[in-house]
Amino acid sequence: MFVAYSELTRVLPWSLRALGYAFGTADRGAHLVATGAALDPAILDEIRQAGPRPSHGFRYRKSDELTMLDAAGVSFLEAGPAAIDALAAHAGGAKWEMCRISAATELLLVPATLVGAMDYNLSSIGIIARDGPFDWLLAEPDARGVLYSGRGRDALAALLGEDTAVLQSIDAAVLTPGCALLMVSTRRPELKASGHVGVRPREKIAVAHQKGIPLSRETLDALYALEMLTWAPTSERSRSQAGFTVAPAPSS
Repeated sequence: MFVAYSELTRVLPWSLRALGYAFGTADRGAHLVATGAALDPAILDEIRQAGPRPSHGFRYRKSDELTMLDAAGVSFLEAGPAAIDALAAHAGGAKWEMCRISAATELLLVPATLVGAMDYNLSSIGIIARDGPFDWLLAEPDARGVLYSGRGRDALAALLGEDTAVLQSIDAAVLTPGCALLMVSTRRPELKASGHVGVRPREKIAVAHQKGIPLSRETLDALYALEMLTWAPTSERSRSQAGFTVAPAPSS
């Protein structure tokens, strides 16, 4: 079955609110998840199984070359955009700004997070550390936007060509399995794209708007079930809407 892209952006803010995410985070996260689902519908299965947001926040620590974010179990739907915002604020010149994110859930949202970096007109790279070769993504905000992906240092080196500084920066970040590394720059790397197949995220999103996004009945039901928690009589959604209920006119 399929779900409309617009239906996801309607339902997901309330589903994420039910998991404990703040209003702004839930709204932004809903669009991030919908974008991620347009690229890979499997992210909806991860959101279906997501647990409540931890009561604590995440922690930043910055050195000269690297920002470190300990998500402490907070989803990438919150940690990823926050990291991009922080990196974008310092991006300039040829330098790659970097943030290492540890202990975040829903790492399938890394591609959608890089699509968000395109809105800042930034080149971006995402690394997901594994027990074996790392997974990588590289997004370029050209006229149509393109997202490359692959696995392992050699494949990324082939795309980057002579731009070895990126690989040196990845090595310096000292990634452990389960960590993610986000990198942004205002500079456009000279890619050796021959032989590398990229996807056009905006085209994927357009197709999702036209045809919907495939998912299982179980996943769709779970997202609606989360949304329904915010319709409960004691929920903040119901309480806020009660404030706008027109009272019946008193009988004369």
